[in-house]
Amino acid sequence: MNRYFTDDEYASRLAAVRADLAARNMDALLVTGPENITYLTGYTTPGYHIFQCVILPAEGDITFVVRNTERVNVPDLPWVAEPVPIGVDALSDPIPVLLSSIRREGLAKKRLGVDRRSLFLPPLYYDQLREEIDLVDASGLVERHRARKSTAEIALIQRATELAEESILAGLDSLRTARTDSDVAATVLASLARGGSEYTGSPAYIVPGVSSLVTHSTHAQRPVGDQEPLRLEVCASKGRYHGVLTRTVTRAKPTSQLTELVALSVAAGEAMRAAARPGVPIGDVDRAGRSLVEAEVPAAYWPNRGGYSMGIAYPPGLGEGDVLDIRAGDPRPVEVGMVFHLLPTLRVPGLGAVGCTDIFAVEENETRFLSTLPRAVLSATE
Repeated sequence: MNRYFTDDEYASRLAAVRADLAARNMDALLVTGPENITYLTGYTTPGYHIFQCVILPAEGDITFVVRNTERVNVPDLPWVAEPVPIGVDALSDPIPVLLSSIRREGLAKKRLGVDRRSLFLPPLYYDQLREEIDLVDASGLVERHRARKSTAEIALIQRATELAEESILAGLDSLRTARTDSDVAATVLASLARGGSEYTGSPAYIVPGVSSLVTHSTHAQRPVGDQEPLRLEVCASKGRYHGVLTRTVTRAKPTSQLTELVALSVAAGEAMRAAARPGVPIGDVDRAGRSLVEAEVPAAYWPNRGGYSMGIAYPPGLGEGDVLDIRAGDPRPVEVGMVFHLLPTLRVPGLGAVGCTDIFAVEENETRFLSTLPRAVLSATE
């Protein structure tokens, strides 16, 4: 298993979460979300659809309770105990194995935090645990710390963004001879693999014209016209940290209408980046971009939130919307270390979903875009 962070960085993450446990009078935390498990330990597997849990006590070693075949993926960290396997016979009923581990750790009569919002703690399992354990809602406890990235985390997001950028350029070049959106997608996905991207939390959205108005539509062998806008939203992953970009591209010279709309999207994104300084309310960042758009086109053209936090992701999701969003009226302050994907995509009837989306990082002295890809309509003929 690749190690992307030092033992010291993982130790500091654990210490911060344990300080929160102490402040909330909790004796341990049961971590079931794959993103949170990865953040705290570096453990990663595409087999997260099978129940897994990390028992994080306020003091002492942490314990992985995982599928028997996943024990080889448990990281070799000084504070990780021998993993507890969920055998084949227990895969459909893993909670007795978890309860046995909780008793063995002396935590059966203690206050244990759980993330009640987690997609990976089914109601049946929660009810089984609650019959024997004093469970306390700890939703958002780990996510609060994930919102601010370290220098090493930002570097991984930067590398993933670079891979996405390289793949968009490869897709643009292929548009010279490609006939369908799937032809372009084949080039983009091959570029991601060659560049070293891992599997991503979300597919690439490579869709032409009005078909792109269908939210989350993907390539489907649709023909691409010469002046028809082709949406290229491409993400890449390194160490489960993601980068993503969107560019609107055309085979021939773009129309003036398309050029102007994409320029409006770019202006909104730039205004949001410039507004996102430490201490500024997140709602003000949304307003900085949205006010420009709404002054020029109907507000319905931008129905989405302003952006979302970027970092660790597993399918079926890409961003960290459960960690932090950019949305109207949010009073929470921008902080150093936050990384966002901006979403000023304009859904224009009769034309398509057009614009540029970008990632920026909030740093001590500046808020910077992580991509150097031109922010404009990109044409395969130029």
